[in-house]
Amino acid sequence: MIKKNQRLFIILTSLLTLIFVISPLFLDLLWARPGGGHSFSGGGGGSFSGGGGGGDGIGFLIYLIFSVLPPQISIPLIIGIIVLRLFLQKRKNSDNTTIVSSPGIQARTVRHNNVENAVLQLKNVDPNFSKVLFLDFVSSIFNKYYTWFGTKEFKNLSPFLGQDEFLKSESLRNNQRITEIVIGNMRISEINFYQNITGVSVDIEANYTFETHGKKTRYVITERWYFNRKNGVLSPEPDKMHKLSCPNCGAPVNFTDNGVCQSCGTKINLGEMQWFVKKHKILSQEVFRTVGLAHYEPESGTNLQTIYQSGITNYAGQFAQLHNLDWNSWRLTFADEVVKAFFIKIYDAWSRNKLDNVRNLLSDRLYESFMFWINAYKSAGLTNKLEDITIQNIQFARIDSDRFYESITVRIFASSLDYVVDANGNVRGGSNKRPRTFSEYWTFIRRTGVEKDAYDYATCPNCGAPADKMGQAGVCEYCGTKISNGDFSWVLAVITQDEVYSG
Repeated sequence: MIKKNQRLFIILTSLLTLIFVISPLFLDLLWARPGGGHSFSGGGGGSFSGGGGGGDGIGFLIYLIFSVLPPQISIPLIIGIIVLRLFLQKRKNSDNTTIVSSPGIQARTVRHNNVENAVLQLKNVDPNFSKVLFLDFVSSIFNKYYTWFGTKEFKNLSPFLGQDEFLKSESLRNNQRITEIVIGNMRISEINFYQNITGVSVDIEANYTFETHGKKTRYVITERWYFNRKNGVLSPEPDKMHKLSCPNCGAPVNFTDNGVCQSCGTKINLGEMQWFVKKHKILSQEVFRTVGLAHYEPESGTNLQTIYQSGITNYAGQFAQLHNLDWNSWRLTFADEVVKAFFIKIYDAWSRNKLDNVRNLLSDRLYESFMFWINAYKSAGLTNKLEDITIQNIQFARIDSDRFYESITVRIFASSLDYVVDANGNVRGGSNKRPRTFSEYWTFIRRTGVEKDAYDYATCPNCGAPADKMGQAGVCEYCGTKISNGDFSWVLAVITQDEVYSG
């Protein structure tokens, strides 16, 4: 006869067990790794580590059941727990397989293909158009828009903003300001061709600190920015796209309220020489929190099929012909000397919360995004450790080129110990014993015409000085040359998680 307190214990234990085995299936947690699936919201919650180490909790439950309940009760209960957990894990894996071909992913892929076709159409009428340079320009506009919002410097954006956008600045009071702007991701969401203008929509994921009356709050935002330009206009050269400048003379922005360049005296009418912002809107906004930095969830896209660029074989042939090389031989060299070399160096730097020695390998936006997370870990007294790294496979997924830039996207299959420790070395998330298997899409860019694939990454490719003083801007402090634009060799521009990559 089971005593009343034993029956109560069985009920409570069963409920706790159900919570334990079911909750990992629903928690919305963060992944670690550089660029590795961090939700840009930084949220999280829960106390389970999907990266490994969940076994300690269930082991404790089994021990507790054995210790308190008699064998005729504990053994069937434990068997039931194991069967239930296996069933739920199997169902979860099945659900992941179903997600692979879900309408959401298919719709995203269709939208991506439509944008890519529109990019080709835009290149036909504007041979100078480069996605790399256009997104650099968008990044500059976004950054200066919020940096100068409500200040007298905002007038310097007059040639790049429609009237409604330009007038918004007046709504910000003097005791308010926006700082620490970090862009996490940007993508072209739509391109429209009208009778007299071309419109490009860009979705931007970012965060910034809003300060008012001495109080600071960090927000995570997703915004959609609409850029217009008159038809028949050619995109400016790279020097006029990497940073904001007068589209006529190239001087740093210094405009009157009416859009007259104070260097050359030219009035810059909207859309006649450069893209301008017609409008923008906020798609989502929330307060940034770092509570989830030590938490993990299982990888969800590693078993997805690789998404290859349509006609990639032809693009590979064109790339080989342009550079007068054998594609198969070059592909192996690139995988070893660029992809693997970058992967190991960047992971090692990330594990030390210090990116100084890999600044020359990263584009500006990717470096800023990495530094945001590095600083978030530091402020929380945490470090994300990545050890025993093994690269199993590298697949070439996409090859792009335009007049100014070429890019290579590869899918990297790898495994590593992936865990988070606090200042005392205690493991707070992940596992320092069980390797975590994953895959990611890495996109490398290089200036068109550059033939060098790799160099001694410990030195400046321009002057040969040690690459230990690149600074946040990616400029060699010995010779003053900017290294992070791909002017000398490949730089890593984008890391995309496999479950959201669409081509």
